[in-house]
Amino acid sequence: MAEQWRGVVALAVAADSPLGRATDAVDVATAHLPPPNAHTQCTVCRDASWPCGPFDTAARGLAALGIPVGYLVPLDLHPVLWPPAAATADQPTLDLPGAPDG
Repeated sequence: MAEQWRGVVALAVAADSPLGRATDAVDVATAHLPPPNAHTQCTVCRDASWPCGPFDTAARGLAALGIPVGYLVPLDLHPVLWPPAAATADQPTLDLPGAPDG
């Protein structure tokens, strides 16, 4: 059962701070994080893929208050929320002339 939930910590913040005013959204966003071994399955919305509706609503509420949701989401889930962009031919690269590949 423990591997179905992510570890959490409690923080004390000023109630009238931006984060203090967003406690409901923080609680919903963190409650709806997927388990460590299933990045696309919401722990609470068992039949919903992640990010689920409640997480999305909470994330938008946080963004409206200027709180980046990425600060509350474990790093292993960042590629799920923000998939890497595919490279295009017109994108500048760091390849230097004469540099070995790889």
